[in-house]
Amino acid sequence: MKDLRNAILKRFVLFFMLLSIVVSLLDSVAFEYGQYFLAEEYRLYSLVVGAVSQVLAVALFSYLFYRSIDKKITEKSHEIAKAQTLLFANIAHDLKTPLTSINGFSKALHENVATSEEEKEELALIIHQKSEAANDLLDLLFQYTKLSSDEFRLKREALDVNYLLKETVAEVYDIIEEYSVELILCIPDEENMYSVDKLEMKRVFTNLIVNACRHNPAGTTLLVAVEDKDGQTEIIFADNGTPIPEVQREQLFKPFVSENQTERNFHGSGLGLAISKTIVDKHGFTLELNHEVSEYTKKFVITMYRNPIK
Repeated sequence: MKDLRNAILKRFVLFFMLLSIVVSLLDSVAFEYGQYFLAEEYRLYSLVVGAVSQVLAVALFSYLFYRSIDKKITEKSHEIAKAQTLLFANIAHDLKTPLTSINGFSKALHENVATSEEEKEELALIIHQKSEAANDLLDLLFQYTKLSSDEFRLKREALDVNYLLKETVAEVYDIIEEYSVELILCIPDEENMYSVDKLEMKRVFTNLIVNACRHNPAGTTLLVAVEDKDGQTEIIFADNGTPIPEVQREQLFKPFVSENQTERNFHGSGLGLAISKTIVDKHGFTLELNHEVSEYTKKFVITMYRNPIK
C-alpha cells in the first residue's frame, strides 16, 4: 500500500504541474488576445474564452488523473489478490501434509491398528510432531500478516545491538548444538546503540541463525559477526553449507517464492525470511544475500543505518 500511495502522490504532482503550465499558457493567450483587440466587447470575449478554456483544461486533466489513478489501483488490487491467492494456496498445501498424517495416525489409534504400547507411543509422537508443525506454520502466517499490515508499529527503544545479538545466540545455542553446527562469533564487546524493536529484531536474528542450522548439513560452519563500515553497522550471518539455487536468489525473501515443490523444500515455507525482511525494512535497514564470499557459500547481511535514539 505504501508503493500505491507513493505512485498516487507522484501522479498528482505530475498532473498538477502540467495543469499549472497549461493554465498559465491559456492566461497568456487570453491576455495577448485581449490586448490585441482594444474594443471592450472583444476584451470581455477573450476573458470568457480564457475562463472556459481553463475550466475545460481542469476538467480534462481531472478526468485523465482519475483514469490514471483508477488504472494503478486496479493493477495493485490484482497484484495483491494474486499474491494472497498464492499465499493461501501454498499454506493450504503445506498444512495438508501434517493434517493428513494426523488424521491417518489418529484413526489408526482409534481403530486399535497399533497393538503394542511401543507402536501406540510412536503413533502418538508422530501426531504430536505433525500438530506442532501445523501450529508453527500458522504462527508464522500470523506474524507475517501482522507485520505486513499498515497498522503495525515498531516499539523502538535504545538498545545495544551487539549485546542483543549475543543474547539471541545464547537462547538458540541448543539448536546450534542439535544440528552440529560449528559457530564462530565475532561480536565486539563495546556498546553499539541503535533505536530498534527488541522483540522483532531478536526474531530476525533467530530466524537467520535457525535457518542456517536447519538447511545445512551437520558440520557446517556458521559465522555470526558485527562489523563497522563507514559509520554503519553490518551484522553478518555466513555459512559454508548448501548453496542457494540461483533461480531462487532474487525472490528469496518473498513468501512461498515458487510453486515448484522441489525449490520450496529447500527453505521450508519461506515465511521466515519474508518475516525477517519485512522487520528489517520497517526499521529502515536492509537485509541482503551475498554470494560473493570466498570462505563461505552464502552470507546474509543486515546493514543498520544510524538513526535517532528514541
